[in-house]
Amino acid sequence: MPNKTFSLSDIGEISIYKNKKSRSLKLSIKSDGQVRLTIPFWVTYSTGLQFIEKNKQWILDHERPKVSVLCDQQKIGKNHRILFYNRDIDKVRSSIKDNYINIYMPLGMNNNSEEAQEAAIKASKRALKNESIELIPTRVQDIAAQRGFDYSSVSLRSLKGRWGSCSSRKELTFNIFLMQLPWHLIDYVIIHELVHTKHMNHSSDFWDEFSLHLENPKVLRREMKGYSPVISITD
Repeated sequence: MPNKTFSLSDIGEISIYKNKKSRSLKLSIKSDGQVRLTIPFWVTYSTGLQFIEKNKQWILDHERPKVSVLCDQQKIGKNHRILFYNRDIDKVRSSIKDNYINIYMPLGMNNNSEEAQEAAIKASKRALKNESIELIPTRVQDIAAQRGFDYSSVSLRSLKGRWGSCSSRKELTFNIFLMQLPWHLIDYVIIHELVHTKHMNHSSDFWDEFSLHLENPKVLRREMKGYSPVISITD
């Protein structure tokens, strides 16, 4: 089935498949977060992209993951932990210092409250962003140099439903929630996007190239399905 993969701002990587049996455009989001559009064989890819753009809000609404309740001493990313405190203050405040995400709550407030959880989630995302900026670009550079890949840039963002993307200009974007994954799966995502610098779609050529750089990629792919880009317990 002919297909092409595109990288769009806000949405990330999407795949458009042409199907001779299709009579209409069908949009879906797979269990692994992949956005997939199936179009009739005679419909152009540009028309498919226009359809995606018109339905962007639907995609964002349906790929928004559920967030776990954050607990005291919970590990976030590679180096941070959340600490909740009650203080004589009028509203919830937060700070990040010495690898601790500190959430300060008014006296009598429980850390399960909406205000405390909202502050904890926002502060945790800041911590993950800091970690990803510190760790991911160097990791990408090392892997690319070792395996003979070339890319133009690396950026880190909070993405909904995808771990990374690669543009036609070899611009790599990675999800800050990668910091919630074990390192061997982080490397899996990095290599996946680096292979896209040579093969933009998920053709047989892509998977053949991918298999040259990782043993048992199908096993790792199945393992990836057990994770979602959310703030969650990693211990």
